[in-house]
Order: sequence, then C-alpha cells, then structure tokens
Amino acid sequence: MRHILLAAAAMGAVSAVALSVSSKPLPESGSRFNALPTSYHAPAELPTSPAPSVPGAAPDLSGTTDWSAAAPAAAPNSSSAAPDSTAAAASESSADRTRAARVEHVRRGDTLMTLLARAGVANGVARDAIAALRAVFNPRDLKIGQEIRLTFAPSPEAATGDLRGLALQASIERDVAVERSGSGNFRPHQTGRALSQSLGRAGALIEGSLFQAGIKAGVSPEVMFELIRAFSYDVDFQRDIQPGDSFEVMFEQTHDASGRRVRTGHMIYGALSLSGNLLELYRYAPRDGGPVDYFNAKGESVKKALLRTPVDGAKLTSSFGMRQHPILGYSRMHRGVDFGAPPGTPIMAAGDGVIELAGLNGEYGNYVRIRHNESYSTAYAHMSRIAVGVRRGAVVHQGQVIGFVGATGLATGPHLHYEVLVHDHQINPMSIKVPSGRQLAGVELRRFNTAMAEIEREIRALPDPFAVADQR
Repeated sequence: MRHILLAAAAMGAVSAVALSVSSKPLPESGSRFNALPTSYHAPAELPTSPAPSVPGAAPDLSGTTDWSAAAPAAAPNSSSAAPDSTAAAASESSADRTRAARVEHVRRGDTLMTLLARAGVANGVARDAIAALRAVFNPRDLKIGQEIRLTFAPSPEAATGDLRGLALQASIERDVAVERSGSGNFRPHQTGRALSQSLGRAGALIEGSLFQAGIKAGVSPEVMFELIRAFSYDVDFQRDIQPGDSFEVMFEQTHDASGRRVRTGHMIYGALSLSGNLLELYRYAPRDGGPVDYFNAKGESVKKALLRTPVDGAKLTSSFGMRQHPILGYSRMHRGVDFGAPPGTPIMAAGDGVIELAGLNGEYGNYVRIRHNESYSTAYAHMSRIAVGVRRGAVVHQGQVIGFVGATGLATGPHLHYEVLVHDHQINPMSIKVPSGRQLAGVELRRFNTAMAEIEREIRALPDPFAVADQR
C-alpha cells in the first residue's frame, strides 16, 4: 500500500472506483458494518415485485406482492398477519384482479391527509388508513417527492374507487403498507428490503479540487468530507496539494437488491500522496474505552486541538501581518488570515468549545468567537449568516458547522476572516503549534497494528483503482 499511490502519480493514472463484493466486517475500526437498525426485519424470501429504480420509490401493491408483516424468523407469508376467513381471502383475491393502482408524490406542504384527499379518498377512509399506518410509520416523516402508491377497488359511489391499500418505502431498510381486509379494517404491514453490505475502494489523481476528484471517482460526498476532515489537521488543502497528487479511500457501502448503492458508511482507510510524500490513516476503536479515531501507521491520533483550516476547499487569500487594507486604503495590521470561498460555504468550528460571541460585530460583520480552553480562542468573521443554534453559551464540537461564508461587515467579497487568540491576543493561525492527539502504546498499540494489517489485507483484496484506470 505504501507505494501504490506514488506509482500511480508517476504513471499518470486517471480516476477510477472499484467496489468489493466482500461483506467482511472490520470490528476493530469501530464500524457498525453489517449492523442494520433494530426496525429492520429481513424477510425470509424476497418480494416478487421488482426493486424500485429510484430512492423513495413505493413498492407494488397491485396484487403481485404479499404484504404480510415481516418479523424475525417469519416469512412474509407467515401467520403473523391477522387471520381472515377463507371466504374473505378468496373474495380479496378476486378483487385484486380488478384493482387499479395510482402513484401520488408528496408535494411541499403536503400531509398524508391532504395527499389522500387530492387522490379522491373520503376523509373517514383516509383517517382510518393513516391511523393504521402509524403502527409501522410516522406520517410526519414523509419527504417532498416521495412516492405513495395507492390501490383502489372499483366502487359505484366514487369516481376514483374504494381505497384498498397504501404503500411507501419508509427507509432503505424497509417498505411499509396498509391493506384493507375483508372486514373493512386496514391492517399495517412492513417488509424488510434485501440489502447487501461490502467495502468499496476508490482512488484518483487530483487535478484541481480534492473533493471534486473524489466525486468524479464515484466516492460519496459524505466519505469525501470524512477524508478531508481527517487530514485537515495536518494538510493545508490549498498550498499542500499540487496537480498530479492523488488520494485513495476504502469505505463501507450498502446496496439494494438491484445493485444500486443506497448508502455509504465510514471511511476505513484514507491516503494522500502529496509531492511524493504518502500520508495514510486508519480508523480504529481502542478497546480501553477511548474514542474511535483515525491513526497513522505509528499509532498516533490525527486529531489535534484545532483544525488547521476551518473551511473545506478554501483558498488562502490574505496572510497574517501588515498589509494595505483593500477598502480603507492604508496599511494596518491584519490580525488573522483570510480564506476565499464561494458564498454559503460551510464554516466549521476549529475545536471543541463554548460560544463567547455570536452576532454582528462592527467591521467583522456576522461574527462568532469560540473559547476552547483557558488559553485558546478562535474567531470567524464576515459570515453571510450564523448557523442555527450557535449563540452565546452554546457548546460546539470540532468540525460542527457554525456559519457560512459571506461578505458582511468591511469586506470586498465573500471570504472567511479567521483568527486564533492566545490569552485574547491574536497570533498567526498558520504558525501555531497545537497539542497532538493520543499516542497508542503497549497492548493497545499491538491491537492497532493487528487491525491495521487486517485493513491492508482488505485493501489488497479489492481491485486497484489506479490499475483499473490504466487498463481503460
């Protein structure tokens, strides 16, 4: 592993992504890989309807799928559903052949009641269906654009027919539905969706933005944010990354029955090759109760008291020191550094702490100051807006979004003015030496070395994305 990225840069490989079919968990990484939520009950057999092709698609209720309640060790067709008489079941089977299906999409401002009313469902029937559905799904969790599949039986009293069933995809793990029984009552059902979990490996050359290189290579934004956050303690993403540098990640992923990736989990391994220097990080959960963190090959935690750059992908536009003020027109001390970034770019808290100030502050515009300990504070200025919940006295954590890049106050354009204060005096944020994180030792270091070797075995078992790219 320590030579793959360096060789890739030398060969001029382009981006690629390689996905594993292995589902082997890596418990030492602190991952909950292979663990599904407690609400999930895997069906004993798969539904007969085809898997939805888009997120949020509703399951088929036109008579091809059995929607008996799924439960552990019980097949979807099991007796866990409320029993009906044989005659009623036969009657429903006959009615299924004449049912009509209709798909409604949740609109902005919709409730399930208003959606059903729009579909022509009588108020009393809609209330009964919603009341039954609450046993397996909270209607308040509906999302804009979500599909709701309705089935109707022809009725001489209503143009749209008599509502017989309602179904939707509650989450990536399960489908839920209510269906009318022979007695006229709605019965709730839920069925687990077939999911598979595996490890994915991806890598790419960085020609511009690290984040964009990752997205182009098929890595999810969540994994790329995790990679950037893990390395942001030691890497200046504007000055340290050069064209031809490269990155590689291994991460958790979940696929549905159609093979579509529906979720990514944690980054298990991350690497950057910067001007010939290879930096590698491994996710590890210490057994002594310490927090899950990323460690280098020496067992040193990547986490430090303060982030080096509180804005992802920002460009350093003005350094600490004397300068000609761009608006005032005369020289004065610039007691921070400026990071240029598009308006609205999230600004992260550089470290854990308590908000001392949050609001308008003269030339600084929208301003936040965080007290980290008895010595250190950080300040953030010219925000377009301050994040919800960020107010004086609030506790914030490292990496938490506290505001967004803007140009309020005395500013010529959108940027973050960032200050580090020691005993309330500004110092150069780019030269500060902050305490390092944990150093594993003894038994814990030996455990980490074993976990690191297992991670590297998993990486080698996956196709090398740079070799795949070279073959194209």
